[in-house]
Amino acid sequence: MKKDELIQQILALEWPMFQQVRNRHGRAACQDDERTFTIMRLSQFAALDEATLTSYYQDLLATKKDGRNIMTEKYGYMMAWTHADEFQLIQADLPAVSMEKRQLVHQILRQQIHWMTETAIAYPNIVRKGRPIRQTQAAPGETSFETYTAGELMTYSLPTLHSLWAHMQNLKKADRNLNQEILEHTAALCGFSSLDAL
Repeated sequence: MKKDELIQQILALEWPMFQQVRNRHGRAACQDDERTFTIMRLSQFAALDEATLTSYYQDLLATKKDGRNIMTEKYGYMMAWTHADEFQLIQADLPAVSMEKRQLVHQILRQQIHWMTETAIAYPNIVRKGRPIRQTQAAPGETSFETYTAGELMTYSLPTLHSLWAHMQNLKKADRNLNQEILEHTAALCGFSSLDAL
């Protein structure tokens, strides 16, 4: 399957799952904004390699087959940082996260925070409009880049995490910044010629 087709297949699985996420305050406004959802997810997937995308696609298929919702689980894991008391009530409903996975998530997250911090220095006006990078910089109940990314990584299988880490190592060797490349794709999908233009 070609990369573009693979991304479309992933989106075709993710969007319905996103629609089924239940928020304690009712349906979130972002659940009615398919265009922004598509731009954000396309931007992320366009910056990944085919091996990682293929592994994540298999994760989605397995989750769906098991009757689970990977999007619900992602937001559930985030609550460990944003709503710790409520997280205690739902933790048993989420798949257990092994120590090996936690360590790999921490390793990936540390590198992504480093890249995002570099991007914030180069493009402060763009990053300022988004999520705070660290959860310690977030307001109560606000979700930082750190927390959002950790929540998503927790839903990945070990093969997907290992594939992503290998891709990130290749980017580092080439002196490339994954998180800046994601933003470059976002700028292009929003009609800008570059991050500088945005």
